[in-house]
Amino acid sequence: MPRSSRFSRTSHDVSSTPRDGTVPPQRAAPPAATTQSGRQDVAASAAGSTGVVDAAWLRVGAAAGVAGILVQVVMGQMHPAHADPNNSRAAFIEYANYAGWTAVHIGQWVGTLLLGLALLILALSLVRQPGLRGALAFVGAVTSVLLVAVFTVQMAVDGVALRSAIDTWTSAPAGPGRTSAFQVAEGVRGLEKGLSAFFHLNNGLTLVMLGLSIALGHLYARWLGWTAVVAGLGFLGGGVVTAQTGFSATAGTVLTPALLLLTVFVVGVCVSMWRRATTPVAPN
Repeated sequence: MPRSSRFSRTSHDVSSTPRDGTVPPQRAAPPAATTQSGRQDVAASAAGSTGVVDAAWLRVGAAAGVAGILVQVVMGQMHPAHADPNNSRAAFIEYANYAGWTAVHIGQWVGTLLLGLALLILALSLVRQPGLRGALAFVGAVTSVLLVAVFTVQMAVDGVALRSAIDTWTSAPAGPGRTSAFQVAEGVRGLEKGLSAFFHLNNGLTLVMLGLSIALGHLYARWLGWTAVVAGLGFLGGGVVTAQTGFSATAGTVLTPALLLLTVFVVGVCVSMWRRATTPVAPN
């Protein structure tokens, strides 16, 4: 080997080795930014298990659900219900003599709006679950908005349009004009029955979707999910019966157990949402 080549190699070895004889350190660890990014990914993954809502949203949803139930109970007690609702003439006379008709229906709309908000926030807390569970929650979120929209139209028809048609009928003089006014009111009543049927169908579909998402997941107690599924099936059946028979006793028989199960589900899931909002998450 030429002398110049040996000298060059020796110089390289001496320059790369510390004078104290220690071994040079290995390549440095990844920069802090990379480590921080990894921690953010872990945190995002953990947050994904609770959906796209934070603690404040969960508290709002829990409070809205309980408030909605209370408002609906109060409005249900204030709503006149002595006459057979499928006997239009008797029901119209009862409604005409009740001064708080429109106010009660505005209250019912507020109660359903609060319940719809609670169901929507619940769906958002479930929607980022992987696979089928998240997909079911997404459908439940869409139908929860739809059920409030349908009920808004129903309350406008029932609380405002129907009352106006009834007042026109009761104030019309006897004769063909009074008969025509009654037929108009009867037509508005038929529209109300159709909207009520589709409200129950949307309500049932929402409960089934959210119930299955809960029952197949691990974020909430599974018995709450199955309770919602059974209640939803009851509302689906009640919607079909209402579409065929109106406000009949048969429809009431199907819908009453579904209403009771809905109350159990809403109260139970609202308590769970509140607890999830107030329970600190352990650090990873």
